Amino acid sequence: MSNSGMENILETDKTDKRGRPYGGVAPEARAAERRDALIRAATRVFGTVGFRKATVRSICQEAKLNDRYFYAAFDGIEDLLRATYLHHAEQLRLAIERGAEACTGLDARIDAGLRAFFGFLRDPHAARVLLLEVMGVSAETDATYQRVLVGFGRQLVAIGAPGDAATDAERVDRRLIGLALIGAMTNVGAAWLLTGYRDPEEQMIRSCRRVLLGTLRADR
Repeated sequence: MSNSGMENILETDKTDKRGRPYGGVAPEARAAERRDALIRAATRVFGTVGFRKATVRSICQEAKLNDRYFYAAFDGIEDLLRATYLHHAEQLRLAIERGAEACTGLDARIDAGLRAFFGFLRDPHAARVLLLEVMGVSAETDATYQRVLVGFGRQLVAIGAPGDAATDAERVDRRLIGLALIGAMTNVGAAWLLTGYRDPEEQMIRSCRRVLLGTLRADR
């Protein structure tokens, strides 16, 4: 489908008199396409000028959508920030999961997870949303950020110690160790992004592997 054709589908809400979908596309599908377009546009805008300088107008212009579609999909620009952050966090989580599941042995699983992480950061717009722009916006957005960090921490610890924790104390240990490791990866990833990917990716992976393996092996 051409870009102009997609824009027409995104912009219109028309149906025929029988309520059939316009252009063969159901209203729900059009709404989902517009939401995705706004998230893509927000990624570029937040990842370029930053959340605090972004406006609804600039995002709608980037998405080539009327602002009424923005307010049909989101409560406001911070709501869009959270949705954009959660979208990229889920994409990264799935990439790490697929990479780790395709490998056997702790070393190989950790390498696969790190390759997924640093590969994701090669998109500077998405990386900025994930690592920088979401922080310190509001209590609600901070809570979203913390929930995601805890989830990534659990995923990382599970790579080193598959299976459920046996006791309450072990569950707390896993949560705290996971948060400590994810905090380290978040900081080193942000530094890599902010220095324009100065250090070679393979060196980033080697250095982070030492940190993760040293902790996860000691915890087994």
